[in-house]
Amino acid sequence: MEKPKVNIYVETTYKGPAKRDGAAMWIVEYEKKSGELVTREGKIYLENGTENQITLKAIAQAAGILVKPCSVRVFTRCEHVLNAIKNGWPKRWKKDGWINAKGKPVGNAQEWKRAMDALERHSYLFQTGRHGYREVMQWDLNKEEEA
Repeated sequence: MEKPKVNIYVETTYKGPAKRDGAAMWIVEYEKKSGELVTREGKIYLENGTENQITLKAIAQAAGILVKPCSVRVFTRCEHVLNAIKNGWPKRWKKDGWINAKGKPVGNAQEWKRAMDALERHSYLFQTGRHGYREVMQWDLNKEEEA
């Protein structure tokens, strides 16, 4: 039986590793057997956080709503998260007790654990690139920051 195909889109108000207050929005999108497109969304607010932290929190929340194993594509612009997944670091970190190649504790280990646990029963692929929700999500996040 083919796994349901799900897209997770993550956008944040953060850019780069600097700590600050910010927000993230996630959208989970899937198609029902009837062909109807369904979306669910959520927002996260973080004080004195980083882009990596909030991206991982958003991924964990979004993947956490999936009730059965799925084939998941995660869209994010967070370069560190994309590179870590591409290089297989989270699997290695987990195997090594969340210690990195330099023998030090992994930064944001709790967020990595939650995100990887939420994705564990799914097949997943991370990618960047334009998606149809980006402008709307950024507008929504920026509107809230201005308020």
